[in-house]
Amino acid sequence: MLNTALYSINFGEFFFENLDCFANLAKIGLKEIVLIHVIDINKLQHSLYSRYNKEDEEKIRKFSKIKLEDIKNNLEKYGFGVSYVIRTGNIADEIVGEAEKEDVDFIILDKKAVGKSKTNAFFAFYDSPLYEIIAKSKKPVLITKRILMHSSSLIKNDEKDDLDCKNTFTDVMFATDFSESSLKAIYVLDKIPADIIKTMTLFTVLDEKYIRNLDQNAMKKLELDIAGKFEGIIEDLRYRYSKEKNNLNIAVRKGTPCKEIISFILQTDKKLLIIGYKGEDKEKLKEIFLGSTAQRLIGALPCSILVVK
Repeated sequence: MLNTALYSINFGEFFFENLDCFANLAKIGLKEIVLIHVIDINKLQHSLYSRYNKEDEEKIRKFSKIKLEDIKNNLEKYGFGVSYVIRTGNIADEIVGEAEKEDVDFIILDKKAVGKSKTNAFFAFYDSPLYEIIAKSKKPVLITKRILMHSSSLIKNDEKDDLDCKNTFTDVMFATDFSESSLKAIYVLDKIPADIIKTMTLFTVLDEKYIRNLDQNAMKKLELDIAGKFEGIIEDLRYRYSKEKNNLNIAVRKGTPCKEIISFILQTDKKLLIIGYKGEDKEKLKEIFLGSTAQRLIGALPCSILVVK
């Protein structure tokens, strides 16, 4: 079960309004939530204050405590045990460090959405170093798609339905390239109660740049190999999902991985994508992110995404 979570909060005009989305997380076993707000001194030095001192920090801490108390009280109404911490330093380091200290099961981060009218959607990270957190953390990271209070009027009713968080875990898509890193996501799937996920879709993409020169025999062998690997995943999931139960779908597409995954999600209205992620070393950050399918998927955020390492 995914019993404990660290939820990172950044205050400001982009603070999300849907605390009731956490009621949905109770369905997967969430019981304890640690709220964390990180005061980024470097940013403050270049924006709010010309001279940063301890008194400034204490003012921010008092403001943050008031906000966190309010959020804590709201979340406790749903039956969660809630605590909070306020840290000062590098945002990613403090979040990752606190997640390890509290030994939470996963980290929750928000990403805002302002509708599809602006270049297929405008997204930002609340100024949070999202990729750095994912790269450094050993914990799974759930990136949730949120509607903003100030931008709700910019989102059409049918788009709001797409962002509904109440059914996040009912129809799940697990995208894999069958690498060791991507298959690590299976252990998280095993922790989600079987009766929560109504439909599971196992998805892979045959990258056209690798298969375009294969002859018919090589393609047939590749397809048989993929079928065998899917059977292995189903076995690892202990037959919780199967074609016989009509709750398992297998989809294979040809093309560019990121493009095909996003297209499939939009066509089928998936609410949650689960992917594995290979990045660990801070020094390898550029290598990890340049051309990374995971990075591009997070950037586009066609739905909420659970990243597992």
